[in-house]
Amino acid sequence: MISVVIPVYNNASSVEELARRIDVALQPGPYEAIFVDDGSSDDSLARLKRIAGANPGAKVISLARNFGQHPAISAGFEHAKGDVVILMDADLQDRPEDIPLLVGRLRDDVDIVYTRKAQPEEELSVRISSAVYHYVFSRITRSPRFEEIGTFRAFSRKFLAALLEYRERNVLYGPLMVYMGFKSAIVEVTRERRSSGGSGYTFSKRLALAINSLISYTDIPHRLSIYIGLALFAGSVLYGGAVLVQYLMYGRALPAGVTLILLMLTLMLGSLMISLGIIGSYVFRVYQEVLQRPRYLIAEKINLAE
Repeated sequence: MISVVIPVYNNASSVEELARRIDVALQPGPYEAIFVDDGSSDDSLARLKRIAGANPGAKVISLARNFGQHPAISAGFEHAKGDVVILMDADLQDRPEDIPLLVGRLRDDVDIVYTRKAQPEEELSVRISSAVYHYVFSRITRSPRFEEIGTFRAFSRKFLAALLEYRERNVLYGPLMVYMGFKSAIVEVTRERRSSGGSGYTFSKRLALAINSLISYTDIPHRLSIYIGLALFAGSVLYGGAVLVQYLMYGRALPAGVTLILLMLTLMLGSLMISLGIIGSYVFRVYQEVLQRPRYLIAEKINLAE
């Protein structure tokens, strides 16, 4: 059986068409389409209930509030029963007609199949920032480098079982799947234009994702604060040595100046605050893990066993 996991957030305009096309693409074989409503403020949930009422293969999980895309995906993964799992967005940019293509490639002794757009549509700045992110992430984590891969992907039950072993609260499935390894393949697909609205991933959200990835999968920020501290210490030693040599050779110290003092104070205080912020980020993440709060809370299930 094939399980299709779709996080939904304010996608009322596309969920009915998406469900219809998934049904056409996967008939007559057994499948389940798990729609996870992440606290939508429009009538997405009402439409999903109508879809589930007409099609037993459509299953709905309604979260108690908006927990975010990755917790919603987690809810879908933990309820998926299929031997093959498909992850896709609900905005109809991912074509359900391509699911058989991914499933066929997955059966070629591959554990996960990623998708890449045949023709990149984003503006140049987005492509450059994405390329830099994937390059840096692959280098610092020693993981494969995949550029321009999208949310749309397929993977085996074995891969899903390994994925669910990662129980951290702030899970990021995109970089995590790459970080895990396993035998992979990339399939080029055509992405359709978004049916309505714009991308939810603004530059600020992309930047936040990059920072979260660095903190979650590397110790680069912590080491960077150490290097800054060592550089300031080395600079202070060199400056102190220069003052001492000047005094011993010429009987006077270097000229004092308010500007130099303020510059040194600003530099040292700035680096100190950066270091405290980095340490605070790690401490807060440890605090969240210790609390062991659930990633999500379910308000309602439809066509799913309680």
